[in-house]
Amino acid sequence: MKYFPDINEIKLLEKNSQKNGSGIVYEELLGIWKFKYVWGKESYEIKNIPSSILQVLSARLELKSKNKEDQINYEIKNSINFGFLNITFIGSAELKGIRPLLAFYFEELKISISSFTIFNKELKKPEDKKMPFFSLVGISTKDNWLCARGRGGGLAIWVKS
Repeated sequence: MKYFPDINEIKLLEKNSQKNGSGIVYEELLGIWKFKYVWGKESYEIKNIPSSILQVLSARLELKSKNKEDQINYEIKNSINFGFLNITFIGSAELKGIRPLLAFYFEELKISISSFTIFNKELKKPEDKKMPFFSLVGISTKDNWLCARGRGGGLAIWVKS
């Protein structure tokens, strides 16, 4: 049975990461992360409806090494599936600061049925001030979970698959 921290433990991890950094390093983030739960900005309750929808849609965050030497940059994919329908955002991500932040932007939106692409669109990079990010709160390599707060204030937890 996998262990996930509760919201109180996550809030403590977050306080600590704001002060001392989360200690999360480049290699730990590599892989495919399946969405598990989300909490609202100031909430101590899991948002059941969005969490359930994102679980049903197999929401995933995938981070691949872009350049083995730099240990900063990733290729990022964010995707959901609905039966054979797959919607994927593909872009670049970068680790910044000691907390650290995972700043990212999407360069491409791809919609496919099975493995057949039916729609592909290039996306514009946002201004630096509007760049989305995850503030990395905590990770457990033992229990394979990752917790982060998004730019919009929501707190999410993913499980490595």
